[in-house]
Amino acid sequence: MGTGKHVVYWHETESVTPEPPLRDTTDCDVAIVGGGYTGLWAAYFLKEAEPALDIRVVEAQHSGYGASGRADGFVTPTIGKDIQALVREFGTRRALEASQAVGRSILEIGRFLRRNEIDAGYEANDYLMVATGTAQLRRLRQDRELASRIAGREQPEILTAAQAQDVIGSPAVLGALRTGGALVNPFKLVRGLAKVVKERGVTVYENTPVLRVLPGACPTVVTPGGRVTADKVIIAANAHQFTFAPFRNKMVPIWSYAMVSEPLTQEQLDRVAWAGREGMVEAKTFLTCARFTADNRLMFAGGPALYFMGRDMRRRRMNDQRAYRALRDEFHRFFPMWGDVDFSYAYGGTIDVTRDYAPHFGRLTGTDVFYGYGFNGNGIAATHTGGKVLRDLVLGKDSEYTRLLYVDDEHRKQRSFPPDPLLYVGARATTRLMEWKESRA
Repeated sequence: MGTGKHVVYWHETESVTPEPPLRDTTDCDVAIVGGGYTGLWAAYFLKEAEPALDIRVVEAQHSGYGASGRADGFVTPTIGKDIQALVREFGTRRALEASQAVGRSILEIGRFLRRNEIDAGYEANDYLMVATGTAQLRRLRQDRELASRIAGREQPEILTAAQAQDVIGSPAVLGALRTGGALVNPFKLVRGLAKVVKERGVTVYENTPVLRVLPGACPTVVTPGGRVTADKVIIAANAHQFTFAPFRNKMVPIWSYAMVSEPLTQEQLDRVAWAGREGMVEAKTFLTCARFTADNRLMFAGGPALYFMGRDMRRRRMNDQRAYRALRDEFHRFFPMWGDVDFSYAYGGTIDVTRDYAPHFGRLTGTDVFYGYGFNGNGIAATHTGGKVLRDLVLGKDSEYTRLLYVDDEHRKQRSFPPDPLLYVGARATTRLMEWKESRA
């Protein structure tokens, strides 16, 4: 089984002609730093609410180059990483409100794509949270019980090994919990979203890295080729959020990896029961997941969650053979019958991890600078909800979205990570500790 070129598979499914970079000094009502899901959904919902707003989006590469276009394409109701921790931190009621909002976003993304005739391979076929050991079975039971309590009604029963393997025919699966969700081509989604906001009058500058954001009566976004002065600024830079001083120690970029195969032959497909094309996610913090693409390639993703000293996000980190060895081993564990499957793409990307494994939205004290980040690798639906949060924060509205647990207030603060080298040592130790805890029977 081979491991292929270090190129993001999704990026080759649609061609890109970047928008011109910023080459002047300009002003506007709202400037948005970051042309990924969070920034573009904020622009979309702001324009929907106030069509006359002059909105400018500033993107370092092109929309979809970063995390939004490298995601594995699971549209899930997940907020952060751990529903148990979410309830402990915020209580049952607030966890339910946030979960319901993100659940609505799954459906609304599908409607958005249909309404705007965007072919992003949206498949509303759920996903299976699977257990491969007794500790994971215990986590499934705990998550089901908690979800039932939050929702006020019984959730679907946990599938036995035989039932789960009838859905996804992996001999490693000992049980599973079916969860509502969808699959999508994440790059086509973000490119389609960018097209829609531009058609609605939003200006998008691409190949325009932001050097800094200057607060003040009218905050200013400074780039190599020009400046944008705005009444309000939103910083939605995902894994690059730490490059702005107020967020330096509030999140860390963690690498996640994926492999994508050649299209499977019918004979190969017939070896594994998987007629419903559901996504598969392993029930652990540093998860393994798998899915089919629209052309029947197999994506297998996850592996070790790696942090590199100094928040290293250089492209050469995509070629980390430790990650691909771990992924290949996991693939053989789940699907030994696919020993002849060749992977033509092997790549990585960074996710924005926060101390509490939950999103953070708000307004920097004493400024008109707003922010939204911290999806911890589960952002496709949650960023859609986040766009509504930012809309109402920017417009000064007290709404159901500004009262979600996303939003920082006097009771919820952004907790800091230590600086390197303590961060590096702590990240590695935490990874090993969580792997040990989740492997216990």
